[in-house]
Amino acid sequence: MTIFQKTSRKVSLEMKSEGHYKKAAKTYRKSDQYINMINLYPILQNTLIECRDENLVN
Repeated sequence: MTIFQKTSRKVSLEMKSEGHYKKAAKTYRKSDQYINMINLYPILQNTLIECRDENLVN
């Protein structure tokens, strides 16, 4: 199945400056989404440890 999306704006294939990406990363690290993800890391780590010897794939 193929899905086509019509859009009137052009997508630029040129990369932005390194400064732009550094600023975006700095902003993201202060975001609620990033903070929530970091706070969930211990839960993920514990779950991986608990499942280490489990056969989860048949």
